[in-house]
Amino acid sequence: MEADASLAAGRERSALQDVTFLIGVAFLGAGIAGFIPGLTTHYSALAFAGHDSGAKLLGVFQISILHNLVHVLFGVVGIALSRARDTARAFLIGGGIVYIVLFLYGELTSQHSSANFVPLDANDDILHLVLGGSMFGLGLVPDRPREGAVETLAGFLAAFAFFVSAIGVAYRPLRLIPAAIILSLLAVAIGGRSIRLATAATAFAGACFVLGLAVAVVTSHPLW
Repeated sequence: MEADASLAAGRERSALQDVTFLIGVAFLGAGIAGFIPGLTTHYSALAFAGHDSGAKLLGVFQISILHNLVHVLFGVVGIALSRARDTARAFLIGGGIVYIVLFLYGELTSQHSSANFVPLDANDDILHLVLGGSMFGLGLVPDRPREGAVETLAGFLAAFAFFVSAIGVAYRPLRLIPAAIILSLLAVAIGGRSIRLATAATAFAGACFVLGLAVAVVTSHPLW
């Protein structure tokens, strides 16, 4: 009976919960990567906090030990809250608001000011705006079954996300791939018969984001 109940719970898991779980895993991965030399450049300059922390995740995003710990905490919380629909929605909306506030804080704070304790730079600000807006928007998506033309739209969004992600590996990853991630997450939120394609598109976009940043840094091509 317990096995049957567990299977039933798995079938009833919503797309909203899957999106929250994927975002939680991404946060956790980013936090761990921040402590790995190679994935984090200038690792010896990693400070606990403050604008003078010289380490950069993937050679792009300025980070500190505090910044990494925040990512790990968000990841663990996201994964835990993905177990139920209401808590998953609360995480997306609440986390979205937090990152939009972080974007505004980064924009209003001088990079070399003592107030920039996280720290944040221009690339962080762009990522926080995209991430915060995406999480907040996804948290507002109604969690109900979708049929017909809307499911077809989900398939189209997922397929287009694959295409944009692939281009982003070679051309301006910070401009293209975040848009692809948003499209794929919207497709996941819609769900229906295209849910597997949408989930694969989300994972592919995340992988392309990391690869695209690495390629841009190595080849000295523009990120944005």
